[in-house]
Parts: sequence; C-alpha cells; structure tokens
Amino acid sequence: MEEKMSRWGIGPAFAALSIGYGMMILTISRYFDPLFGIGLVPCWFLSMLGAVLILLGVPFLIASAIAVMRAYHADELVTGGVFRCCRHPLYASWVVFIVPGMVFLANSWTGLTTPIFMYFILRILARKEGTPLENVFGTEYLEYKNKVPCILPVGCLKPFV
Repeated sequence: MEEKMSRWGIGPAFAALSIGYGMMILTISRYFDPLFGIGLVPCWFLSMLGAVLILLGVPFLIASAIAVMRAYHADELVTGGVFRCCRHPLYASWVVFIVPGMVFLANSWTGLTTPIFMYFILRILARKEGTPLENVFGTEYLEYKNKVPCILPVGCLKPFV
C-alpha cells in the first residue's frame, strides 16, 4: 500500500526554491539600485497595482489552504471553489497575485523574473503531487486534470468573458 502524500505536498520544496531565488534577485536589484527600478510607470501606480494584486491573492490563498486541508483530512478530491479555477490555487496565489504584487511594491524589473521562475518550478514540481492523486482518485482526478488548468486561474475569468 502506498504511503499517503504529506499534507504539505510540494510546498516546502517550492517555498525553498522560490525564496532562495527571490532573495538573490532582491539582493541584486538593491545592490544596483536604481538601475533595475521600473522607471516607465509612476511609483504610485505600481504601489496601487501591487496592493490590489496582494489583496486579490490573500483571500485566494486562504480559501485554497482551507479547502486543501479539509479535503486532505477527509481523503477527498476537491474540485469546487477555487479548485474550479486551477488545480494548484494555493501555489497560484503566490505566482499570479502575491509575489507579483510584492515585486511592484519593491519597484524592480528584475523582481519580475521571480514569479516567472516560480511558475516553471511549479510546473515541474506539480507532477509530484499529480501522481499520488492519480493513484488514489483514478479517473476522477484524470477528468479533473483534463478540464482544469494547472496554475493560471483562467477558469475564474469565464464569467467575465
């Protein structure tokens, strides 16, 4: 019998790689300040955009964390709520909303590489969560996987398109 996947999934590896890369980029950006500042856009606009992204990302993160913990403890596959938008909304909240928001608040062009780096790392690491889910939930997970995007929450935009 297979051992159950940790409740943290790929979270620790994703966090360690993302934080390491982000700190390196932030250090480079601050060392060469103001060379890597976003000078084409007014600072007030970047601050507002950063705040809005973070304000969108935090509820997305909280809803994701609550849903995944409930599903984990109930041994259920969660496909509703924020999981209707993407298969990895907890990580997507960081990649799509929170980290870009922090980058805009920090006013750093080089910082914009951090969510891009996180996206590619997540695409690689997400496979490690998919395999156990396939083993446990079978065709139910495969059907969900085929309908819902991995990271980008495009399903959330459907009511507005």
